[in-house]
Amino acid sequence: MIFKNYHSLLLTAIIAGIMLSGTPISGFAQKAKPVYEIAVRMVKKGKKIDFVDQRSKFIKLLKKQEGVSNNREFQSFYALPQPDKREVFIGLTRYNSLETVGNVSRKVMPRFMQFAQTMDLKAYVFVMLIAGKKFKLNKLAAKKGQVLEVAIRRVKKGQNKAFQETRKAFVNYLSKQKGVLGSWEFAVVGGKDRERLTVGMSVYKNKEVFMKIVKQVQSNPLAGKYFSTFDPVALQYAVSTTND
Repeated sequence: MIFKNYHSLLLTAIIAGIMLSGTPISGFAQKAKPVYEIAVRMVKKGKKIDFVDQRSKFIKLLKKQEGVSNNREFQSFYALPQPDKREVFIGLTRYNSLETVGNVSRKVMPRFMQFAQTMDLKAYVFVMLIAGKKFKLNKLAAKKGQVLEVAIRRVKKGQNKAFQETRKAFVNYLSKQKGVLGSWEFAVVGGKDRERLTVGMSVYKNKEVFMKIVKQVQSNPLAGKYFSTFDPVALQYAVSTTND
């Protein structure tokens, strides 16, 4: 669901702060692990120049905050199940902990609210790594031409067991394909409307490899079973860009 106005964004930030007192998820302590913010932003019509300007100002302020590092920006070129009607940019930021998220949110809120007026959010979550080899945001799809897949999905009610089983099988299949450089799974620990949300990321060597695998997946029965267990919130394919 796209959040239509900046009041929704404010609510999301407040929720992030509330999460500080949350209980541990899946057996790990929230406060002790790095947290990654994923913001899938759709530029408002006629606001591209303002979006770029406000993004630059916001990111400069964000980078100055203690406990924030490795802020990355990606531009989406492909989306499923339907193409995006407006330009989409994905911001990824690493925080030292969930507590850091709350502290930083309060400090950057005024600037954030100005940035928010230039976009609509397709998805906005805070996540922690739960599966995959060591995840380094500063090296994620950082080489020219590499493609980042960000899959934010809502597991269908009663389908969690089937989702987990088919996801693992699908990721195993995907990892064996030539040109797939890595895959990771994350638990959603903050954000708006996060019930049953899950997040996965994969990196492909280039667009040619990505498109080839897309065609293979379309006729793969395993992929069909896996995709039937969730509803897509944001399935984006993007390349690294600047947020200056």
